[in-house]
Amino acid sequence: MNTRHTKTAIIVLLLVANAFFAYNIADLYIKSENIPSEMINDAAFILNSKGLKMDKSSIPQKKPSGMIYGGVYEGIYSDDAFREIVKCFSGISDENLKEAGDILPVGETYVAGGYRFICSETDYFKIGIMELEYADRLKDFSVVNPDTGKTELEEQTQAKTELLLKKTSAIQKKDLKGAEDAIKDFLKNCPSQDSKLGFDIIRLEKDIFLGLDYVLINQTFDGVPIDSHLAYIEMQDGQIKYFCGEWYFGGFAGRYPAALLDSVNILFKCADTDGNIIKESGELKEMKVEYIVIPHEKGKFYLTPSWQLVFENEKKLSYNMITGDKKN
Repeated sequence: MNTRHTKTAIIVLLLVANAFFAYNIADLYIKSENIPSEMINDAAFILNSKGLKMDKSSIPQKKPSGMIYGGVYEGIYSDDAFREIVKCFSGISDENLKEAGDILPVGETYVAGGYRFICSETDYFKIGIMELEYADRLKDFSVVNPDTGKTELEEQTQAKTELLLKKTSAIQKKDLKGAEDAIKDFLKNCPSQDSKLGFDIIRLEKDIFLGLDYVLINQTFDGVPIDSHLAYIEMQDGQIKYFCGEWYFGGFAGRYPAALLDSVNILFKCADTDGNIIKESGELKEMKVEYIVIPHEKGKFYLTPSWQLVFENEKKLSYNMITGDKKN
């Protein structure tokens, strides 16, 4: 008996068996991570009949449960947390901080380290930071318009933010890189931020006459945008002169795995609960992942993964991936 040939045959059989098992494991993994194509096709057909018009390619196939988790953070802005931000950016001591504070109609404010800091009393995420030397160019922040409930500065900032959102001009790579570096350096002043917090530049416009850059950024967590966390920035010579928006400068307390609803589940939820809205909004153009902020008890809030649906008429709907509830 030729044992050498027998051994070779056994080795070949073992290699074939291993390859077969590896293929099956990979196939099972792909199926567990993705919605089957047949289900996507069937869902698109049924949803179209329900009035949710779409191309099946607009339905994300990857399931979210394996890549995104619901999170809970601690340290939502209290007076102490805001004072910590002031100290980080200004370098002021605890003793001097007491003398730097003031109360205005807009909320709590401090003048320290060449900056004025404004924190809203009603929105703990909303913060304004401006250089004192630059403040003369800005509108009044101390008097509230009784008709709108906002200061001139708030109204002006809101108008500029809305204008930037409507812009569609391309951003030059060199301008983008310069703005990114300047914003990163500015945010580093507050080292307590979680390392997974970042930002994407949404719009950048240059005013050659005034020598200013107007930038709109969206805060991200682990690369995923956080809904409503936009900041409006004015820059000059690569330096941040004015920063205003809803922003979280805090740390990351922990995140917890959760069973998340995939794109098909959310689309059926949308078709069943918001049929009239989707019929008026036209075709579904995009479906993407974002985080929404859900307040919890004092000192905490949930950063919850959600699906955002963008329609032909630019209507946007967001649905919580854990409960399927729509964000109001």
